[in-house]
Amino acid sequence: MKYSFLWVLIVCLGCSSEQNRELTFIGGRIVNPNSNYVTLEHNDSVIDTIPLDKNNNFGYEFSQKEESIYTFKHYPESQNVYLKPGDSAVLRVNTLEFDESLSYGGNSSTENNFLISMFLLNEQDNDLILSYYKISPQNFIEKTDSILKLRFKNFERLKSNSKFTPYFENIAESIIEYEYYDMRERYAFLMKKYVPTKFEEFPEDYFDYRKGIDFNNPDLVPNFSYMRFLDNYLRNKSIEICQTENRDCFDLNNHQNLKRRLDLVHELFDNDFLRSNFFNRFIRREIVFSETEEQLAETSAIIKRFDLPAIDEEKLYQLVNIQSKYLIGENLKNLSLRTPGMDTIQLHQISKSKPTILYTWSAFSFEGKKNNLNTINELRNNYPEFNFLSINLDVQNPRLWINALKRFNYPPQTEYQVISDVPTNTYGFYQNYINRVYIIDKNYRLTNNSMSLFDPKLESHFSSLLSQ
Repeated sequence: MKYSFLWVLIVCLGCSSEQNRELTFIGGRIVNPNSNYVTLEHNDSVIDTIPLDKNNNFGYEFSQKEESIYTFKHYPESQNVYLKPGDSAVLRVNTLEFDESLSYGGNSSTENNFLISMFLLNEQDNDLILSYYKISPQNFIEKTDSILKLRFKNFERLKSNSKFTPYFENIAESIIEYEYYDMRERYAFLMKKYVPTKFEEFPEDYFDYRKGIDFNNPDLVPNFSYMRFLDNYLRNKSIEICQTENRDCFDLNNHQNLKRRLDLVHELFDNDFLRSNFFNRFIRREIVFSETEEQLAETSAIIKRFDLPAIDEEKLYQLVNIQSKYLIGENLKNLSLRTPGMDTIQLHQISKSKPTILYTWSAFSFEGKKNNLNTINELRNNYPEFNFLSINLDVQNPRLWINALKRFNYPPQTEYQVISDVPTNTYGFYQNYINRVYIIDKNYRLTNNSMSLFDPKLESHFSSLLSQ
């Protein structure tokens, strides 16, 4: 069924391409769509929003000057797609298993199916790293060298049966190389943080690959391996700059750590996209993990210092305004929340003078919500002195929240949605607060605003609050 659909669509595209061969076409079908549209983006700029028809199909033609990697998005998922001028590319995807179900047909199907297969292999490397950190550095080097050689061997075999352009060959080889570099960065982080004695066994040339890194290659910006490597490189360098015997160096949401990474962004990147991309990410984290007015003021000064054209300073300052309402010591007695019945209620009407734990989630990450349920139930049993309230952040779409509650049969008496008076164009900023825990004492004073359900310090904070 899947391939017959692709074949019919390709035939239809062939008819349209006879009319205008100069245009590039991308089309396909979304199974179980999350919305009625998809977007096509290039270098983080939206080319167009493309509607789905009544059968959840879409099609779009546009003028393309040169081959490149684009981003196809159906929120909240996204994936890369390689296109050449005059291409007819088709895809089919089921949102319930987005990456695993994605398949391509059309002119560049070999290239695109290679990209998705490499993405899935690289995702599997996450599990490998978690198991490899138990082995010695020498064994890790041998295993990852073997992975590198095997992937290059497989790509050479594919290349011999295909007619890849030099541009695509460079992209494909870079994906393999930077994933290898990224595994080294992630392994080094785990060793430094959890088994520092093993880090002493690293050979002197372990990081030699860093000498050849191009930190400003515009062709590699859409390369997920390249971007993830840069992210992990910045993380490791920020720790190396710090005194690694100080365990606070490994707190990636610590203001000092984020400032070190922002300084590295300023130092390393000349490419405007990379500078803006990493600056935006780190400055937002610095804002939403601020605990005091002083920290927020310092962050505002950094926004002015960078002064990048692609930075929307107004929105960042609006995020600063949101965070100012959730600093440690703030009184949340009158925090307004929405019930599943669409009534408005304030926190003091729910908490009944008991300490309260708010944990946040989004319907776009309901798998995380499901995974958190066991932890929440365990905490409820261990700490009956607390109220545990689930706070949904999809303030722009209450219906999405209600549908998620019905789908998973969550108990309505502990489920609420935040109510916000911020401008509509800042609603998306609440996504910066997903999977956070807010601890409020019996007097409605916020005592911690920067933890997660899996923070090792979480229960000690509970205990200290109960002892007061």
